[in-house]
Amino acid sequence: MEMKTIVKKRSLAVDAQSENTSDNCDIPPATGCAAEDTPHCEVPKAEGTLKPGSQIKPVVTEEEVRKLAERLYGIIVLEMCELDSYDDRNFMIQADSYVKNPILKTISPSGYVMKIANSLDSSDESFFHAQNEIMLHLNKRGIKCPVPAQNIYGKFHSVEKLGESKHIVRLLEYIPGKVFHGVPHPDSLFYQAGQFIARIDSALKSIDKETVMKRQSIWMLDNFPQLKDFLYVIKDEHHKDIVEQVLDAFQRRVIPNLSEYERGVIYGDFNEHNIIVNKKQSNSKEYEIVGIIDFGDVCYSRYVFELAIAMTYMLLEANDLNTGGLVIAGYSMIRLIPQHEKEILRVCIAARLCQSLVLGLYTATVDSSNQYILSSQTRGWNVLEALWSETDKDILERWNSIAEEYLTCST
Repeated sequence: MEMKTIVKKRSLAVDAQSENTSDNCDIPPATGCAAEDTPHCEVPKAEGTLKPGSQIKPVVTEEEVRKLAERLYGIIVLEMCELDSYDDRNFMIQADSYVKNPILKTISPSGYVMKIANSLDSSDESFFHAQNEIMLHLNKRGIKCPVPAQNIYGKFHSVEKLGESKHIVRLLEYIPGKVFHGVPHPDSLFYQAGQFIARIDSALKSIDKETVMKRQSIWMLDNFPQLKDFLYVIKDEHHKDIVEQVLDAFQRRVIPNLSEYERGVIYGDFNEHNIIVNKKQSNSKEYEIVGIIDFGDVCYSRYVFELAIAMTYMLLEANDLNTGGLVIAGYSMIRLIPQHEKEILRVCIAARLCQSLVLGLYTATVDSSNQYILSSQTRGWNVLEALWSETDKDILERWNSIAEEYLTCST
């Protein structure tokens, strides 16, 4: 099952990777931010977000990547393959043990991922400072995530001219393991997912919100109303009607009450291609969540949006609306979910589904070579239709009942 369209935006992980290797890569195994609430609770048009017709993906060859690795980081690339990505360019690298970078004392045995950011995100260099700070912060608190490597200038990133535009270039240590997508999914793993994203948000509470306060992205649920500018890509009238209904519901029920929802620094993209899992034991068939990758959507926003985003991708992975109750069970063990937040979950999840589906279609129109983003449109629309046919009351009662039953049985 491929879920790349709806769930994957800027993943560092290789899809369908097997342990430390990938079907898409021949490398062998190794030994954004909510604005402050405005008068009348209106959300202003976000500056610096994706505009229709924009082509922002970096243009770079593998040979240029090799030269960047040597010039910036003093490492010689032995093997390399490109990883699927939405609008960045990501390259899995295995490096020679000989290093010409006095700051980089040793080579990561698991390899690296060179991330070349799209031109839109690269226009805000401060956001990459924030990402680096957050990754280092989480690692210190026992949450495994990529560690940025310093280049020969002692910096965690640089701005490079590639083709006709400038792009942020970074080198991150690769985290070995499998991505959540594709491994067996007992109820306990979805419960873990809820707990894990709540743990991340709890750890991020000590991050100064100013680091990501100005972050704006079309993918932020705060900016969901902007999706109306992209509806022209939907050819199916029934699908377009559903998206318009969700837009209307979000505008009526969520936007006017934004000030009522608790805010903080959130991860913003808890999807199954960004979650790293490993077997509990080498001979076990059970997996556990061990880490998280891709911090391109970290922002200052609402915690209810974080939960809704996580639930969206878990529903898609399970292809079962009931899975939402398991995520709620895990999440609520760390953060109590206020009733007024629960009451908008269905609308917020539907909004995230709409973002993923519509922006997936849009990306295909400006990057015809990126066809993997269309591979799961059918499933995504089916999940959206099923969710939108439910009432808030009925689906919430189901989720609460499933969460209570799981927690009761577990104890």
